[in-house]
Amino acid sequence: MATSIALARKWRPKSFKEMVGQEHVVRALNNAIESGRIHHAYLFTGTRGVGKTTLARILAKCFNCETGLTAIPCGQCESCQSIDRGRNPDLMEVDAATNTRVEEMRELLDNAQYMPVAARYKVYIIDEVHMLSRSAFNSMLKTLEEPPEHVKFILATTDPQKVPITVLSRCLQFNLKQMRPEQIALHLGHILKEEQIAYEDNALTLIGRAAQGSMRDSLSLLDQAIAYSSSEVREEHVANMLGVISEDYLYQILNALSQQDAYTLIAISQSMADRYLSFVQALEDLARLIHNVTLLKATKKAQDTLGLSDSLLPLTESWDAQTLQLLYQIAIQARHDMYLAPDELSGFRMALLRMLAFTHQDAALPVSHEIKSENSKKKQLIEQTHDTAPSRSEKQIHIPPSLANWPELVTRLSGAGMAYELSRHCQLKSFEAGHLYLTIDPSQKTLIPYQDRLQSALESILDMDIKLTIELIKEEGHTPAQLEEKKEQAALQAAKHSIEHDPLVRTLLDEFGGKLIESSIKPIKNN
Repeated sequence: MATSIALARKWRPKSFKEMVGQEHVVRALNNAIESGRIHHAYLFTGTRGVGKTTLARILAKCFNCETGLTAIPCGQCESCQSIDRGRNPDLMEVDAATNTRVEEMRELLDNAQYMPVAARYKVYIIDEVHMLSRSAFNSMLKTLEEPPEHVKFILATTDPQKVPITVLSRCLQFNLKQMRPEQIALHLGHILKEEQIAYEDNALTLIGRAAQGSMRDSLSLLDQAIAYSSSEVREEHVANMLGVISEDYLYQILNALSQQDAYTLIAISQSMADRYLSFVQALEDLARLIHNVTLLKATKKAQDTLGLSDSLLPLTESWDAQTLQLLYQIAIQARHDMYLAPDELSGFRMALLRMLAFTHQDAALPVSHEIKSENSKKKQLIEQTHDTAPSRSEKQIHIPPSLANWPELVTRLSGAGMAYELSRHCQLKSFEAGHLYLTIDPSQKTLIPYQDRLQSALESILDMDIKLTIELIKEEGHTPAQLEEKKEQAALQAAKHSIEHDPLVRTLLDEFGGKLIESSIKPIKNN
């Protein structure tokens, strides 16, 4: 029975033209070899599976191909084939992770003085070179700086920060990039066509994302997908294999958020838990979807440029740009903090309910005005019904008692999200004929975009139509935020004074040489 070869081994590039996603490195090496400007030491850096060792082997073939020094090795001569098989006597591949000691490095370098057995150059490939000990690095410095003419060094590492600068300065350094999901998917499609295996493009896209920039990882996942789906690579099978969240769930979540439907959000999360889906992956996919919605919100041209789905368009009308940014931030922060949650389900649910809480302030109000145009429509409707019922705006409006005490009114907005945050930093300037004038310090101008929300919230609480104007004025005043800060400072000072004059504390300080750590003093908050 024939033994199949893993795709990562079978499709390992054997020449520069077969390399995917590293055109900048290939071009530099091609030009250097063709012009004869060959360095004695190279350093390839990059994350796992991007082609560091593969490039090193190809470069070794370029040096030792029997046709001569070339950027296009023939692949047919004994030297090229022995390098491909890993049996060339003049190619020494060393795994620095298992050969870290100085004795092993000295033994390796002692042989560098001898001429190659059959090839043009003796090539040393040292993988994960950052794992060498400091003594091992020091032992190779002299040889690395002035090696014999017949010796070439090719180093590879995933962590160049740990390589001593004395080594870095002696090498030509090339940084290999992580590959984009679409590059990976395109290459996997080419491989499957050659292997005569049926596939779906969306399935390869899922594998490309899951590989996280590593071509080797993508090939391993492709092998797994072929075995999982009985020699066919289908989107449904790959999604189940990877635990990828169906986009139907994501759209249901965003639709439930736009409709302020907490019950549906909880039901969706429970359905995902019943299917043992990864909630960390769900938050990542949700953040990606919100990102795409935000791009469409910013410019409709992104749909054609990035190939975004038409189904995203309705979602762009559900929230303003600021809220989309907030939803995105909550998703990525919740993913980062998931390990702190009691379990993944509760962490995911709290993330969804947090999104709901920050988008709920407008829907929770009896009167909702998301944008100024709605105010205009409302006023137009009032004018049309003038003969049947006079509107509140036509009545004589007096300053309500609650408005006279601005800090007290602000506390009633505590459930209004960013509208509340804006109100905390404002001062009441005047109120004339339904026109409310507030001032805010220029340092807080980033809150101004939430002015419409604050107007809607105030109209609901005051039960009247108002026009809100906020002016940027730097002046000493007493905003609710400032009053709250002063109150906290006063409480802190009182707490410090109480501690410092406590008889027991004074005894500990005076008789035992104690020291009072003021930063540890916190005032007691009375409920």
